[in-house]
Amino acid sequence: MIFDLNQTEFISEQQRLIWMFGNHIVPLEVSLAGVTDEETREGCTQIYNCTMEILTDMYSHPEEYPNYPRWYTCDYLAWLTHSSTPVKKHSDHYTQFLAKLPQFGFVYDEALDAWSNERYPLFCEYFPRLIALAKERKKNLGGYAERLDFRLFADKIKLTMADLLRPLSDRDQEFLLEMHHYAISNGFKLQMKNPYNFRYQYKQLYSLELHNNPFRIAIGYRLHNALHVHDQLERFLAVVEEQPDRDELIHYIQGGLRVCDGCGGIKKPHERCGKWVDLYGTRRLAAMCPPTISKYRRGKANTTYTVGDLMMLKRMLDIRVIQVDRYVDRYMEEK
Repeated sequence: MIFDLNQTEFISEQQRLIWMFGNHIVPLEVSLAGVTDEETREGCTQIYNCTMEILTDMYSHPEEYPNYPRWYTCDYLAWLTHSSTPVKKHSDHYTQFLAKLPQFGFVYDEALDAWSNERYPLFCEYFPRLIALAKERKKNLGGYAERLDFRLFADKIKLTMADLLRPLSDRDQEFLLEMHHYAISNGFKLQMKNPYNFRYQYKQLYSLELHNNPFRIAIGYRLHNALHVHDQLERFLAVVEEQPDRDELIHYIQGGLRVCDGCGGIKKPHERCGKWVDLYGTRRLAAMCPPTISKYRRGKANTTYTVGDLMMLKRMLDIRVIQVDRYVDRYMEEK
């Protein structure tokens, strides 16, 4: 099955998540381009075909896989090939998954207490190798195992803009490229890359993030890459106040300011690193890690960006340039 990048309608949120996960699987012609060993190429191809067969079944019967697709196509298979015991909260789903495995060619040998695959005989040999390579810290940050990026078996992985664009719809690709070129033309430099997001600096300060999981454009207003500058948002808003489209900009910031949620509920409320701010009558617990402005998406499964959003985000970049220029100039004078 080939996932349609431009699809917009789904029978359920679970099916949409499976679709989005499938879009991030790296095509074989890309991931095997630098892999020269023939057996390794065949082993990787079998992993890819088996995983896509599972994903296709998940997409067709999403109600039978009530969990995030990464577990079924990566973590559960890793436990399977390592003969590991699942953590308690996954035991029921894992047991249900094991019952489905024969339809994908898997066979359990009670004498050996191990699984093999008649349809994909190299799967159980090469999948543990893929997991082992992905566990290296630097590589694991990019989700290389769940994306089936077999460039792990090559000498070097070199990420390009194509990696960021690949999972996105035609329109989102167009928007992302337009923001990239606009930033570069205004003196921003691409400083950090992983398969899910690219980060740009302006005068050595992180100022723009482009994401593909899901698609998102975020403008930073931090004035130190490691420390908190207490009035960084206020300095950003001071520039906004001077603009002829001030009211429109303020309205967009009110809806797009990243709100602190106590690190997704991991921390208690009093441990939040957010800061309560009054945005012209709208109260927000602004997040300080990282402090960004994007299109408002909290509580929404999928947010569609429009041409209007793109125009406003470009204006946010304009504001960011002025904010940083003033801060850097003042810092140099004081120094």
